[in-house]
Amino acid sequence: MSAHVFAVEQRSWLVSVLLFTVGVVCVDVARTDADEKIDFFESKVRPLLIEHCYECHSLEADESAGDYRLDSAAAMLRGGSRGPSIVAGDAAKSLFLKAVEYKDSELEMPPSGKLSDEQIDVLRQWVEAGAVDPRSTEEEAAHATPAKVDPAQHWAFQPFRRAAPPQKIEQPAHDILDALVAEHLNGDLESGKDDRRNPVASPETLIRRLTFDLTGLAPTKNEIDSFIEDSRIDAYERLVDRLLASPAFGERFGRYWLDVARYADTVGYTLAGRERRLAGSHLYRDWTIKAFNQDLPYDEMIRYQLAADRLDPENKAGHLDAMGFLTVGRRFLRRHDTIDDRIDVISRGLLGLTVACARCHDHKFDPIPTLDYYSLYGVISSSREKEDGPSPLMLEDHNPRDSHVFVRGQAGNRGPKAPREYLTALRGEQSIPLTTGSGRIDLAEQIASAENPLTARVMVNRVWGHLIGKPLLSTPSDFGVRSPAPEIPALMDDLASEFAEDWSLKRLVRRIVTTHIYQQSSTATEESITADPDNQQLARANRRRRDFESLRDNLLLASGRLSRTLGGEPVEITVTPAIPRRTVYAFIDRQNLPGIFRTFDFASPDAHTPQRAFTTVPQQALFLLNDPMVLDAAADVANRAMREVAEDDPAEWIQAIYGYVLGRTPSKAEHEAALTFLKLPESTMQPSPDPRSVWEYGYSTITESGAASSFTPFPKFEEGRWKHDKAETDPAYKYLFLTKGGGHPGNGNDLVPNRRWVPPADGEVEILGALEHPSMKGNGVKIVIASGDKVYWQTDLHKRKQPYGPIRVPVKKGQAIDFLAGDNGGTNSDSFRWKISLHFKGTAGEQVDSDSELDFSGPFQPGQNEPLTRPQQLAHALLMSNEFIFVD
Repeated sequence: MSAHVFAVEQRSWLVSVLLFTVGVVCVDVARTDADEKIDFFESKVRPLLIEHCYECHSLEADESAGDYRLDSAAAMLRGGSRGPSIVAGDAAKSLFLKAVEYKDSELEMPPSGKLSDEQIDVLRQWVEAGAVDPRSTEEEAAHATPAKVDPAQHWAFQPFRRAAPPQKIEQPAHDILDALVAEHLNGDLESGKDDRRNPVASPETLIRRLTFDLTGLAPTKNEIDSFIEDSRIDAYERLVDRLLASPAFGERFGRYWLDVARYADTVGYTLAGRERRLAGSHLYRDWTIKAFNQDLPYDEMIRYQLAADRLDPENKAGHLDAMGFLTVGRRFLRRHDTIDDRIDVISRGLLGLTVACARCHDHKFDPIPTLDYYSLYGVISSSREKEDGPSPLMLEDHNPRDSHVFVRGQAGNRGPKAPREYLTALRGEQSIPLTTGSGRIDLAEQIASAENPLTARVMVNRVWGHLIGKPLLSTPSDFGVRSPAPEIPALMDDLASEFAEDWSLKRLVRRIVTTHIYQQSSTATEESITADPDNQQLARANRRRRDFESLRDNLLLASGRLSRTLGGEPVEITVTPAIPRRTVYAFIDRQNLPGIFRTFDFASPDAHTPQRAFTTVPQQALFLLNDPMVLDAAADVANRAMREVAEDDPAEWIQAIYGYVLGRTPSKAEHEAALTFLKLPESTMQPSPDPRSVWEYGYSTITESGAASSFTPFPKFEEGRWKHDKAETDPAYKYLFLTKGGGHPGNGNDLVPNRRWVPPADGEVEILGALEHPSMKGNGVKIVIASGDKVYWQTDLHKRKQPYGPIRVPVKKGQAIDFLAGDNGGTNSDSFRWKISLHFKGTAGEQVDSDSELDFSGPFQPGQNEPLTRPQQLAHALLMSNEFIFVD
């Protein structure tokens, strides 16, 4: 079902009765955010300024064209002869952005040629994020000096060791970790005073929390009841082991790791004609899920992700797919930037060091000289993608060589050679060469060593953050000198010490979730919040909101539609009806990430993500109120309850709906309120127009002019694609399909995909949009917009992008406009993207706006736009409740 409607006043009544609130959670990420913005400047913005601007606008070059300098923060803000150039947070008002975008013919920078769209986007993101610039003085940019830090003095660079047990062990203490927290929290308490820690949460809360954390899903009512009734002393440990053995564990923790690895299924911004799809990207996702499910030791995971070409060269064990850790990142127009991205994901993702900040100069804060950056640059640049290898994701060693330092980050300004060797801060005075082939295997061995002071610490901190709700160190990808030691350092060190013994992630997870720290209640008193508002002392559990994946998966789970199929090609999850795969299998287009992903704080696939923010914005509430997927889920929950309850008994429906959504029976007050609501008259509102109803999907035979002489609807819709039902058996139909964003032509004039728009009345349609043939191969496609036998616009699209419109077409009611994409002499590599926006104005004043992507849908039955029934409205209210959205 989709786009259901129900009366606002009746919905409001139900919401108030059931104490509905969407819920608010705010995470203090201020320091993390500030550090991320500085790192973004150092690794992305500063190199651009140096390469393209300093020649004319810097102190060192003794140039200041237009009295405007770009080599210090103060000078940039001050601007030049035209006044201030940057308005932090507002790109539209920033003269600097206007200049690089070439919007004023009298103000174009750099004058030698416009920056690429990708480079301009970096500068725009920087300005809109507040234009954070760490260059505090005007001389600093020209006379930067290395950070004078002794690695031995910083806590994160020192060896970790097992914690000594406290002299007094306070109960409950399931683990030495509990004893450490109790000692820290209660150390100043007089004898006989109450323990400041919360008691263990209720069994209902524990199973819900544990199932969410380990699988991302909610337990069923039967599972909750069975756990509550289990009187065995090890019932909780048995539950932990069952969930760790579930395939859903790998899906949950695999998605966490994909944030670290900046996973996506496309390359990002490309020049016209370049293939956007990352071939085999899903193989890395599936390898990651399998690695977590099989409890592949973490040190082995590191080795395979960096150097599987040395360890499994024929891909007999499937480990070459692990190299997607390096190769699924964004493919920049300049190879230097792609290498920089790979250095960044290795150093921040595995070591918690911001090595990319040393690209143009010695690191401002950490003991990472520029020479270290170019040592790793030499390692990565000595590798190349092997297009015809056993895995499309693999790298292979290629012409191993050391790199020169790029003075101030400029590739054309070569400095001394940087030998391929390990990072200075982690090797002391002894040189550790990285010279076996490219050096990746040597680098992997150094990172994966149990003696490495960072690797185990970084990973246990990430896992702790996922399970406890807040990492021990608030900057999970920056363990540099700006990061103070955790509140209780021995916690991290004891976890890291045990983890580095066998590198078992499941053992690490099991240890954390069996502590009192994890199992305690999240109840917070006014006194405890005043004493420790951020819960740094771990006196209570942290209440958490479901992330985007868990929210969507549990909507499908409650409706009874969630598929448990593992792996496979990515699927388009924003179509209606919703494809019931888990969200981890969603197609991630890093250049066109759907708005719903960003609304719920999905990790940016453009770069490594240390941890997700949890924002609160109105669009989240609007999604839960109005999105077709949520409304469909509500209808499915209620229909499931009425179908599976034998008697025609509203009281039984209420019990079942509560069970499916919240995993419990309603209280007496809740039951009475819901029963009263179900007895209200049904809504008399009229259904709203369904935007899906004006579109049809099929294929046509075309005439010599290009217009359609026939139309045959596609008989099959599968995983976001309309296609012929013989697509798997008849080669003629194999590549003929339409998707949300485009499609692929069949062979010849009889198999031309046609996305039809049918006007609801007489009037005129205005059409505009964008086209793309992304592949460098193939013959391209012949694009035609026609109505009846008249062609209104056409073009040959080959290896390029093209906007079009506005195109105006007079129409009669029911007279379709055909959007046709025929082959141009062959069908190889001729996938196309086609965005269509239409504005219809009828002769009687009617107006309809249609969007080919937003309106795209699979099959639906007329009448699905009817208002929600009372039982469906009840289910909808519960799906929007705090109890469903939050986990205690």
